[in-house]
Amino acid sequence: RRIIHNTMRLSLKTIVYATSMLCPAPTTSAFSITSRTLAQDGHHPNATFTEKSASSVSLAHMASSPERFAASQNMTIEQVDEAINARKMASTTLNEQLIAIEIDKKNNMTAAEIGRRKHQMICQHRFNHFRNAFVCKKCWTFTPICVCHLFDADVKAQLPKGVAKLIVWTHHDEYGRTSNTGSLLPLGLHDCQILMKGLLEHEQILNEILCRKDVTPVVLWPDKKGKRASTTIANLKSEIAETSSSTWNEGNDNGGIVLISIEGTWNTARKMVNKLPPHVLRLDLSEEIRLNFTAPEMNEGIFIDNRITTASGSSPSPSAPSLLSPLRRQGKGAKQDCVSTLEATIVALLALGLSVDEASFILNCARTKVKRIQEYTGKTYPRD
Repeated sequence: RRIIHNTMRLSLKTIVYATSMLCPAPTTSAFSITSRTLAQDGHHPNATFTEKSASSVSLAHMASSPERFAASQNMTIEQVDEAINARKMASTTLNEQLIAIEIDKKNNMTAAEIGRRKHQMICQHRFNHFRNAFVCKKCWTFTPICVCHLFDADVKAQLPKGVAKLIVWTHHDEYGRTSNTGSLLPLGLHDCQILMKGLLEHEQILNEILCRKDVTPVVLWPDKKGKRASTTIANLKSEIAETSSSTWNEGNDNGGIVLISIEGTWNTARKMVNKLPPHVLRLDLSEEIRLNFTAPEMNEGIFIDNRITTASGSSPSPSAPSLLSPLRRQGKGAKQDCVSTLEATIVALLALGLSVDEASFILNCARTKVKRIQEYTGKTYPRD
């Protein structure tokens, strides 16, 4: 009975994954957008929308009419069909290639090599085609409610002194996910880059950085078992203070601290961290997160502004402090340090010298994204 049960679960996961690889079905939500005009700037993907029409936009409303959906994408119906068919064809081609490599290479490759090759193909497909044909490639938000216009590419925040680079190390299944907030970090911060694990080009970039002798790589992940090299915010501050200011001038490439944020589910993120080289230091932010999310006087209380929006209104959620909790099911009894990658990263940067105003701006942009997606899709996970 257990074997049958596990087989059915695996089959269901396969079906769900295959469906998401094609094109997600529209929700039946009747939620509408109540935020300000979606077309604030000329470069906004949906610049033809007005304030009046924006207040009645939802995915269900637009998907019920091919004309409305095409208009929301600034496309014709034929162009929408072409985009959908192109992605379906790419997914079908990927599936055929995955089957072919299993059959053709079985005699020449080990099972592990076949697995790695298939993983690389899936990652390349996700990088090229995302999870959905109608998602902004920068902010990873549905194009009608894109939030790129909230950011100014010429006024990005500088990383704190001594922090040379910020890398958002992302699982392929998280890449392009609309409920993700880590995608906003490169839009608001200089020297920040999203890299996908499993994509050869990105893995090479990360390996080159980790092999440099003049950088100190630090991953934002605790070492609870005490088996890996770890550090603290205090140690990083001391290292920055003791290093000559001429070594880490703004805009140069003379090394420094490289912060690595992990983007994925708890299980996938844990595996990704464990596969990093042993010399990568681990940074436990549990105490900093606890203080920022519970003490109003900490950093002007910019984190104590998260609310769970439900059909009956909004309410504070002390047991689920993350701004992402309306879009991500965390389960009962979630710990206080279960926050989004963006929030954990901002906590670390604040501790190292990022200004409160710059941090608050990025957080508010993330809240805007969550709210728009929530109202656009009607998706909410209220906490008990």
